[in-house]
Amino acid sequence: MARSGPPAVFDAERAGSARSTRAGERAALAPPAADDAAGPLSRAGELEVRVRALESLLCAGVPFMVAGAYAFFAYTGIFRDTKDLDVMLDEREVPAAFRALERAGFETALLDPRWIGKAYAGDRFIDLIFSSSNGLAVVDGGWFEHARPATILGHSCLIAPVEEIIFTKAFVDERERYDGADVNHLIYACGDEMDWERLLDRFGPHWEVLFAHATLYRFVYPGARSRVPEWLVAELCRRTLEQSRAGDAPLRVCRGNLISRRQYAHDYEKLGLVAAPAGPAPEPEVALGSPCRNRRRSGAARRRVGNKGAQVREGAPGGADRLGAEVEAARLRKPGS
Repeated sequence: MARSGPPAVFDAERAGSARSTRAGERAALAPPAADDAAGPLSRAGELEVRVRALESLLCAGVPFMVAGAYAFFAYTGIFRDTKDLDVMLDEREVPAAFRALERAGFETALLDPRWIGKAYAGDRFIDLIFSSSNGLAVVDGGWFEHARPATILGHSCLIAPVEEIIFTKAFVDERERYDGADVNHLIYACGDEMDWERLLDRFGPHWEVLFAHATLYRFVYPGARSRVPEWLVAELCRRTLEQSRAGDAPLRVCRGNLISRRQYAHDYEKLGLVAAPAGPAPEPEVALGSPCRNRRRSGAARRRVGNKGAQVREGAPGGADRLGAEVEAARLRKPGS
């Protein structure tokens, strides 16, 4: 039976145990050869390199969260072999993290000053991530406020919040990598317990990306649609309908660069479209409203439906029933009528 929400504490050593019992274990995880001349840190093995990195950051008091495959396993129970350890931290903590890792024998480099640094131990490495590559998901205090405690490789750590993991994965749409399935699995495992209000706030003017993933999730898991709350579906439908009535935006913009680094090169180089700015988004084209904040102020503005805990928005003009009627009317309306 699938879990209805993420566990409070996760022991990532189970992943190592599962890894060691699998047939065809990767050579990189096998004991190093005795005559390896690359040095003791390189010979220590992939898992020991990760342990040493965690210990160095913890001993130095550098605030960080673990993300990537370890956090994904914690929330979904899905094991995924991984080539590295993803550490999320505030950009201002990167110099301190580099110093701590260098004292532990790592070589460090700021691979891209917009979002990522790396720490190398031979051919093994640790990713130090302080933003997403598109500049939207900057690690801030909210990440740490909502992070979950976990035991990673025998050490007490924090794992990144499921809402922020979804926020970052939702914009990964490369030809060789698409994280939509990860988003679906995270919603299925954690949707009943997630803070959807905060997730909607994270997407801000890019709420259409959340709508796309929420719709795809409902297609993949029709028997668990309620894990995407009804009030969210109604709000996103309202925004979409209002946007459709407003017509095309008066801009020759292609926001494909926010979800892919390469897939939309033709649009910019051949069609003359303008890429969306990386980083904080501009003002939205339609009024976003504040249904989430209103519900926080008034407990009467929300209620639970059934044992799934689906939330519906009450007191909104017209409500969900009227919204559904408007969507149906728009579908049936002929062009020009």
